[in-house]
Amino acid sequence: MPLHPLYGHDELRERLTAAMTARKLPAALLLAGPPGVGKQRLGLWIAAGLVCEHGPGAPCGACHDCRLAGSLQHPDVHWLFPIPRPKADESKQVEEAEESLGAAIAARRENPLYARPDGLAGLFLPLVRSLHRRAQMRPAMARAKVFLVGEAERLVPQASSQEAANAMLKVLEEPPPDTWLILTTSEPAALLPTIRSRLVQLRVGRLRAGEVAKFLAEVPQPPLTAAVRQRRAGLANGSIGAALALSGEAEEARTAARALLEAATKGPSARHRYGLGIKPFGGRGDFTGTLDAAAELLRDELAHQLRTGGRDAPATGLLGALREVEGARRLAQGNVNPQLIAADLLRKLADREP
Repeated sequence: MPLHPLYGHDELRERLTAAMTARKLPAALLLAGPPGVGKQRLGLWIAAGLVCEHGPGAPCGACHDCRLAGSLQHPDVHWLFPIPRPKADESKQVEEAEESLGAAIAARRENPLYARPDGLAGLFLPLVRSLHRRAQMRPAMARAKVFLVGEAERLVPQASSQEAANAMLKVLEEPPPDTWLILTTSEPAALLPTIRSRLVQLRVGRLRAGEVAKFLAEVPQPPLTAAVRQRRAGLANGSIGAALALSGEAEEARTAARALLEAATKGPSARHRYGLGIKPFGGRGDFTGTLDAAAELLRDELAHQLRTGGRDAPATGLLGALREVEGARRLAQGNVNPQLIAADLLRKLADREP
């Protein structure tokens, strides 16, 4: 099944098309913006434009290269995103990572409306080693090869190690010829400064409500009713991902995130009860999903404050709370007990309350 069309970001696409046509597109890009606005889909659009038989430029969508790229089968378009940590012996971890990624891409090919990877998934060192190896090869059939790395914030830290991020840095320091690297993130501050300094960052903004509604009218199967489309587009705050997540596990994560943030506003006993309600180890995936949703809620509220001319103090408090949640999220990717992380996070958030 081909990928769904790219919606919105018309002005940014015009700029990218001009850069590709003039052969001035930077070899290392960072697409940064809120979750669910189509950063990885935009990265795949750029990749198709770079390998298009009539390009580089906006992908024609009809040539052999574009069709292969649109079905996630082009040998020179490599899409990497968080996967489970490899469990094999070190000598076989790269092979296991490639097999795991291949299976995940096949699943996304079958269902382009994929769910976000589990909270424990990451861009672990074996996957980056695979990227490094493939980057040294010549393009298989196109004029260039493109590596799209989704959710790049999951490069660091992992298991208290920056090995994966440092391995990525080596590729960015000496990119092979005819190679483009496109990283996406909703948390640019979580990347190593040395990585950010080697990337040209482009801001990918939120979509218009009409663009979200158009997507909901044309893509999901079975079709959504007009009332559901309108409600979701209005609540999504410019994020197709948020619109799709207004039911199911993601909505449960948002409910849990609201409970977490609410507990921080109450007394010590309420915070203690919340912490004890978290599974100590077996529920790390659910807990990281809660933290992801909490960060998204805080970003939405911060954006609202800035749009409506909110006072500096509330915006500063929200930004501080967001940093605390992101810090807890990074700890949750390791082997730290989620109950301890939650207790520490709730205490820090409570200290920030006026």
